[in-house]
Amino acid sequence: MADITDMRGYIEALEEMSELRRLEGVDLNLEVGALTERGAEKEGPALLFNKFNGFPGGFRVISNVFRTCKRTGPAMGISPDLSGIDYLYAWRKKLAAYKPVPVQQVEGGPIFENQMAEHEVDLYKFPTPKWHDLDGGPYLGTGCGVITKDPDTGKINIGTYRVMVQDKNKVSVKMNMGKHGRLAFERARDAGKPLPIAITLGQGPAVFLAAQMPLPPDVNEFEFAGYLQGSPVPVARGAVTGLPIPANAEIVLEGELPPMKDEEMPKEGPFGEWPGYFTEENVGETPVMVVKRVYYRNDPIMLGAPPLKPPASYLPIPLGAATLWEQLEKAGIPEVKGVWGFVYGGQPGPFTVIAIKQRYAGHSKQALLVAAGARAGAYGGKFVVVVDDDIDIANPADVIWAIATRCHVREGLDVVKGVWASVCEPALPPEERSPRGYTSDRVLIDACRPYKWMDQFPAVNAFTKEFKDKIESKWKI
Repeated sequence: MADITDMRGYIEALEEMSELRRLEGVDLNLEVGALTERGAEKEGPALLFNKFNGFPGGFRVISNVFRTCKRTGPAMGISPDLSGIDYLYAWRKKLAAYKPVPVQQVEGGPIFENQMAEHEVDLYKFPTPKWHDLDGGPYLGTGCGVITKDPDTGKINIGTYRVMVQDKNKVSVKMNMGKHGRLAFERARDAGKPLPIAITLGQGPAVFLAAQMPLPPDVNEFEFAGYLQGSPVPVARGAVTGLPIPANAEIVLEGELPPMKDEEMPKEGPFGEWPGYFTEENVGETPVMVVKRVYYRNDPIMLGAPPLKPPASYLPIPLGAATLWEQLEKAGIPEVKGVWGFVYGGQPGPFTVIAIKQRYAGHSKQALLVAAGARAGAYGGKFVVVVDDDIDIANPADVIWAIATRCHVREGLDVVKGVWASVCEPALPPEERSPRGYTSDRVLIDACRPYKWMDQFPAVNAFTKEFKDKIESKWKI
């Protein structure tokens, strides 16, 4: 397989796998977004767009890249033959075995083939889709990596935040309250200083995947990306900010977030977000980056990973569920057999399901409470369901069956109030929305057979999977 440590090598690998389709002349205004959405719905190939009207040939956009496990597996060092809960289990094991791979510091690289400096900066020269019909404008950053350094600790962070074009040299960067990039901005603003920032708009797949994952604060995303791809990420020091930027990236913006007050922040949005709804236009919430330099390769490729209405997604499975799985076990919850989410972004999302093998009274309730409060389960959460380990948690029909038949409503439902919430929560009343952050309630659903009388619970009217597999194989049906 081709070297997939940069986007071009990854595209070669996708072509070798017959997992890429090339398209020319597609309209940036909605057509690219509509084809991306349809491709995700059908779990179709990655889409590489070229020859946009009014732009040089070779200035490209790629989307629907990580929609299937077959395509995402090689970028994560996981077998492309795995899928569903088996893939998630392999991913969890890879997370648990993480060892940082230090970056390779370099002086140059392909990213420096072309530059725009100061007054030359013109972001309108890059073909940028309007991804959804009600979006407030073109979004350069969907499959991006936003690079910042905490002014207090000096730690480097890469996050994926939506980036909207505001002017030819300005973009808004929607870093929500509590996110690592936002905390760094707040600390710099409190000190009255600008925050240096760099944004990569096309990069090796491992760097993007690391950027969008809910990793612990002490994990460096560049070192994590190196672990995923099995080799160090080559980074060069940005001339304007001194920040590390991927030397083999496609496009990088470099500049700063001025310490502007909330009332100075411009309009941003609307934008179609991962729960499947548009977030409203906001004012006074979104910092602005002044772009002082742009680096880009010859014939640059922008990575598009716009949020889509579930069950379509830019990711093949709820990868953040593996983080919650790990956090449950670290909190002392035994016999966790799986974690899943049905409406997800980087986190498992507002409908999270946990499978356990019950070992003691209260085991299921304990799992629910920890999941509702753990970092990976809190942000963007709403309904948390725990089921027995005979339930296929990746199958919504099986989960609904468990809720419908095993949940004793009076004892099995609880509500926890005032938990950290996502700004994308569509059902939050207007009066509860605040630039200072959102909270919402959690519904905990115990859909396990009651432990105290489990031995008296009616037997399931179905053969075991193993027996059915054996008989099916025998009779070749």
